[in-house]
Amino acid sequence: MEVHNHSHTPRKKWPHYFWEFLMLFLAVFCGFLAENFREHQVEHRREKQYMQTMLADLRADTATLSEGFPRKEERIKAIDSLFDYFSLHKDETTIPVYVHNLMRRSSWDRSYDRNQATMSQLKSSGNLRLIRKKDIADSVLGYDFAWERADNYYRETYWRVSGEINDYIKKMINDFSLLPYYKANQTIAARLPEDLALQISINTSCLMEYLNHLHKAKSTIRQDEYFYMDIKSRAERLIELIKKEYHLE
Repeated sequence: MEVHNHSHTPRKKWPHYFWEFLMLFLAVFCGFLAENFREHQVEHRREKQYMQTMLADLRADTATLSEGFPRKEERIKAIDSLFDYFSLHKDETTIPVYVHNLMRRSSWDRSYDRNQATMSQLKSSGNLRLIRKKDIADSVLGYDFAWERADNYYRETYWRVSGEINDYIKKMINDFSLLPYYKANQTIAARLPEDLALQISINTSCLMEYLNHLHKAKSTIRQDEYFYMDIKSRAERLIELIKKEYHLE
């Protein structure tokens, strides 16, 4: 009868299992930390890239706004010149060419379209959370709100008031002798040549109504200008803040 000797593996003690568990835990935890660190590095790079493009958008906006403010002042000057003229000539049924051109000039100035590529990306993709610095995040949101407020005013009030001025001008200009000049005009402007020796007949029945509306228009121009001047100030402050916090030029 054969006797088989069975080899028995010594039973591992609990400290051995403890160290195995600890090593496995540390490996997983370190992997988590490394991945988390990598994600944060990626997000920080994306944050800085967004701030670089935001900086470019803000600079473009301030340049556009600065260019447009003189146009608004020219329009207000044209309106005030009309007040002066009709204060002295309220009973006349004809106007010289330069007054006709002032009337045309009173109906338009500069409209603004902001550079919002960066802002749209931040909002649509939920990446506003990438902006870690609260003061910058608040300033970016405030800047976006200021644009939305100005754009809403332009659409709801300013554009309508300006359109009504054109409606008044169409009612007031009452002279068939202008038709040859209308036909000859190949430009986008409705102005007539300043040296044109012509007295233009006008319909005075709605003159005072037109002048009252010009006063309303002047107020809307000032309000519109105030909104965009506030935007320009916000943009300039935000530019300096981004340059300082992200070490950008």
